[in-house]
Amino acid sequence: MFIDKTEEILIKTRRNIFGQNIGSSASVFSGSGLDFKELREYNVGDDVRKINWKATAKAQKPYLNLFNEERELNILIAFMISGSIYFGTKRFKQELMGEILALLSYSTLKNDDRLSTLLFSDREEFLMPPTKKMGSLNISLEKALEMDPLNKSTDYSKFVAYVNERIKRRSLIFIIGDFYGDIDLSLLNKHEVYAVMVRDRFEEEPKLFGEMELIDPDTMDEEEFMMNASILKRYTQEIKAHDEKLSAHFVQNRIAHTKIYTDEEPFGKLSILVGR
Repeated sequence: MFIDKTEEILIKTRRNIFGQNIGSSASVFSGSGLDFKELREYNVGDDVRKINWKATAKAQKPYLNLFNEERELNILIAFMISGSIYFGTKRFKQELMGEILALLSYSTLKNDDRLSTLLFSDREEFLMPPTKKMGSLNISLEKALEMDPLNKSTDYSKFVAYVNERIKRRSLIFIIGDFYGDIDLSLLNKHEVYAVMVRDRFEEEPKLFGEMELIDPDTMDEEEFMMNASILKRYTQEIKAHDEKLSAHFVQNRIAHTKIYTDEEPFGKLSILVGR
């Protein structure tokens, strides 16, 4: 089942990227990691991929973009594991997170940048070391989709400590999760950090009334209580306050962020997030 879902997401990823991008850079990322220097006239044997078509059309003869040097990006995609991602009314958050992982990974590899993939709860669950091999995406996506998140919880302080200990070179770090709990990413300030929040609309505004038996997916503890309008109101207020505090933290620490719901397609919001 997970292999079928992996293939489905990979096919959808390729369709999204190639269907919504024009030009040779098929990616949600803008740019190619190169520092532009100047234009010069094309010579036989030059790389045709560097032809500046706008300048060529204007001058009526081919011109190339020249670059100072290639700036190879180091990109880490962190897939945050907790029991709460095993939920969704349209699709599970875990599946949407897998699609986001695929889009970012495929874009990284097509840009010929170095990709690392980390599945993390309160410890390392899986790590794909830096690579440029497209086959690594299949492996990482399968691991992300087949991972049983129940009875696991995300510890962001341990995640920050892990990254700072293991990732020495300045990197672009994409953190994919539902971002509940105490979160402080300020110590990742030597890196360029992007937060991708994945939520289901029902968990932010649930429609539940009467006697309920609920299970905490992080601990698997069960509790029975009576749900009423007053409790629901307090719950939605606390969720809103949590997210407002989190957003302020992101802004203060210059962390680009977006929220994607399980009834949304992620490509558009990811493209906006990375400044396309």
